[in-house]
Amino acid sequence: MNQCIIWIKLLLRKCLSIFQYTKIRTADSHYQMQQFNQVELNLDKDIENNLKEELKNENYETELTTSDLETKIQSQKQQLIEKQEIIEIIQQPIDISMVRQFIETTPNVDIQNKEILIELGQKSIEIYHSILYDYEGYEQLEDNQDEFSYWIKYIETPEKFQIHQMRYKYTLNTTIEKYMAFMKDLELQKKLDSSIDQFESHFSDDSLQINYLRYKKILFMDPRDFLFVKYTKYIDENTVFEISKSIENDEFQPFNPSSKSTTRAYLLMSGNYIKQVEQNKLEIQTYSECNMKLKLKPMMTKTASKNEIKKLIKKYRDHFNQQ
Repeated sequence: MNQCIIWIKLLLRKCLSIFQYTKIRTADSHYQMQQFNQVELNLDKDIENNLKEELKNENYETELTTSDLETKIQSQKQQLIEKQEIIEIIQQPIDISMVRQFIETTPNVDIQNKEILIELGQKSIEIYHSILYDYEGYEQLEDNQDEFSYWIKYIETPEKFQIHQMRYKYTLNTTIEKYMAFMKDLELQKKLDSSIDQFESHFSDDSLQINYLRYKKILFMDPRDFLFVKYTKYIDENTVFEISKSIENDEFQPFNPSSKSTTRAYLLMSGNYIKQVEQNKLEIQTYSECNMKLKLKPMMTKTASKNEIKKLIKKYRDHFNQQ
């Protein structure tokens, strides 16, 4: 291709020289012919020199073009991989009745079967994304831009339990890497949240965790505990989905059982959509739907729930700001 361009340039220059010769010949055939011969000789030398220079330039440009092309190809490949990752998670629109059925069902699973738990986590992310931006029917209790915004909605079960659906957004001055390590440190979580009685990890790897969480008696609520799976999916280095969902297992026993009566509560769906929006700043969107087995009216619990979340986020901020 480069050789063709060079020979086209050479041909154009030759045509120009012929045109000049014709024009000169009309004025003075003998004298101008001598002049033209000299011009042609000089032009041939110029062409030869220019040709060498152009060959160097063309070769250099070719190297640059090839290098740029390889870089672009690699970049496009990576973008396609990332888009494919998102497509794997976010498939076709999901029927709302199927969404509710999935959220309200707590599966009884074998906690040794990691493949089943991973499938549950992947499905949870798909469901979570379908409801992430659905604010219909929610009451906004606080709106402080990226500092802290909070919405809540209640639904009642046939047993008259009040299930709260919370949505909140906030920011933390940290990185995804530090945040993920922080959330995996269950002892640290227990220190930050004084209402936690026991927090146990029964399995943990890069994408999957099986956790047992027990709360003390707080305010109007007797001790509650949860057995849940937590699944983490990186979309890219700046975007992470983190989803938790309760599971049942008849043979499960905590490492440190409580001597007090404890009610099993259900984390129907809890998810964080985490984005690195600046070098040291995360934006986190949370959706949490939990059946705490409470029959108290929403007006008695909604403000208290918001304040507890807000206090916990402040502790998170204090932790990262001190680093």
